[in-house]
Amino acid sequence: MHPSSWTAPHRRARTGAVVASLAATVGLVGLAPPAAAQPEPVRQRGPVVLRVIDGDTVEVRGDGRVVPAGAVARVRLLEIDAPERGDCFSREATARTAELLPVGSRLRTERDVELKDRYDRYLLYVWNEQNVFVNESLVRGGHATSVLFEPNDKYAKTMAAAQAAARQAGAGLWSACPAR
Repeated sequence: MHPSSWTAPHRRARTGAVVASLAATVGLVGLAPPAAAQPEPVRQRGPVVLRVIDGDTVEVRGDGRVVPAGAVARVRLLEIDAPERGDCFSREATARTAELLPVGSRLRTERDVELKDRYDRYLLYVWNEQNVFVNESLVRGGHATSVLFEPNDKYAKTMAAAQAAARQAGAGLWSACPAR
């Protein structure tokens, strides 16, 4: 039978079936698990940056992996040396570290052979939330120099290459500081 030849009772029956179908569907939707049953987003782990002390040192709150959970600790970035306060390019180096490691952000850290230095600072390689290897980035941008304190030498070749590139390009302190 063609729909145009349907009589009023046929149309009512079809409409009733559609309404019944919609009602059943709406009823089933009401039985769906609540939104709270959805998995929660994964919380990022890693120490939280509390402050940037200088170009190669930050203060963090530990997450229990390398730095004890809840502990406030100083982290010295391994295999780099940024200018000290008052030295040529120190403000720029500190500012760049603050850009890479903003207060409140989380870090991914990696240790080497020695965990702490004689000043009780944690000696770590650090990646920021954008997965930038901060130690290398500071050297490559001319905000720090590569320095090796054995036995912590896991990324020595990476740092040496970053410094060579920065020096060649005259990046940062390599052009700003005449004594370099």
